[in-house]
Amino acid sequence: MKLKLDFKIALLLAVICFIGGLLIIPYSFNALQSLLPAEFEKAIASITMPFPILMLVSALQVGIVTLILAFIGLKVARKAGFSIAILDALFNKEKILIDKAGMLLAIVFGAITAFTLSGGDYFYFQYKIEAIAQTEQKFSLIGLAAGALYGGVFEEVLLRLLFMSIVIWIFLIITRKTFGTLNPAFFWFAIILAAVLFAVGHLPATEVYFGELNSTLIVRSLLLNGIGGIFFGYLYWKKGLEYAIVAHMFSHIWLQIVFIPIFY
Repeated sequence: MKLKLDFKIALLLAVICFIGGLLIIPYSFNALQSLLPAEFEKAIASITMPFPILMLVSALQVGIVTLILAFIGLKVARKAGFSIAILDALFNKEKILIDKAGMLLAIVFGAITAFTLSGGDYFYFQYKIEAIAQTEQKFSLIGLAAGALYGGVFEEVLLRLLFMSIVIWIFLIITRKTFGTLNPAFFWFAIILAAVLFAVGHLPATEVYFGELNSTLIVRSLLLNGIGGIFFGYLYWKKGLEYAIVAHMFSHIWLQIVFIPIFY
């Protein structure tokens, strides 16, 4: 029964990520064009297939990878003790119970993350990094959609549902504890480790976009990309996967609809 349920949930997450994956290529090219026009021209020239086909291939890859990672992650998450209560209720056709306080906290954490991302550049990093000061940020519908659907779901599947679950599951085996009795320090270790890995994973893209990778850019990437991971990991631990996804999605919503218009 759980096998079928987990496949349905994984398939839903994969479909969402497939839609987000369709937007990743155009969003990435738009970002590259605004920051490094010369590199953008090189990238366009290097494409060997029609752009719609490239988008479809990218989306299919994202969808298939999400399906596999989500299915494995769900199995491990259940063994570890993490909650997937809302998605379970949805597919079991049961009454969906939403923790209103938890959902509000997710929205607030999303706002703090978005403020850190946009405000960090506006108040500090634009004075340290010339490329940021010269880049005019503006609302992007495709950026909002790609961020919410791809970032909000795929990154949570990878970093929270799969990675954090594996780390905690290993700790449970080693310590012979249960989810409820495991020392909180182990959860914080998993949360911070996932956040750091996520931030480090952005360093190659940072180097591409800015044409270099210096100490200031490294600090910026670790800080701006890492803080959200701590919030999302905490929500995954305390509330469940759905709340981490909502917080991640709302970080992109707040960023595009509120903070970019305010600061720029």
